[in-house]
Amino acid sequence: MAEFANKYKDLLTISFSALSFIIACTALFFSARTAMRDREKLLITARTVREPFHNKVYKIEVTIINVGRRIAAIEGVQCHYDKGYTCHDYIKEGIHLKEKEKKIIDIEQRCTIRSDDEGEIYQLEDITVLDTQGKEYKIKNSKKLVEKLISEG
Repeated sequence: MAEFANKYKDLLTISFSALSFIIACTALFFSARTAMRDREKLLITARTVREPFHNKVYKIEVTIINVGRRIAAIEGVQCHYDKGYTCHDYIKEGIHLKEKEKKIIDIEQRCTIRSDDEGEIYQLEDITVLDTQGKEYKIKNSKKLVEKLISEG
């Protein structure tokens, strides 16, 4: 055995190095895959809701579902008005969504017009979801939904 190892030591060294490299690459792949899967991931949809009696749109219903594995912390919905004015109503402790948990937030007709302390009036243009770290998540077709809320409301 010692004679075999002495005769083929270069081949054994290269073989062990190649095997170690393959094992390290496999471990890196599974580590990266686990890290990518083990985080919060939000599925955000929105739709307009009509009043049954008058058949007019009276709110936008934003549905947030955490399809990731980590707990997601949401601050709320951020409203973007014309002239760059933004505001959001939020819960002090935030909204915590566990895996597969769902939260519905409503944007009502009264939120379409906002005025500041100086009497300036702003009209709603877009809505996004804001998490507690300040990251904004876009809502598909949000501008069209806002336009429908303003025009039909």
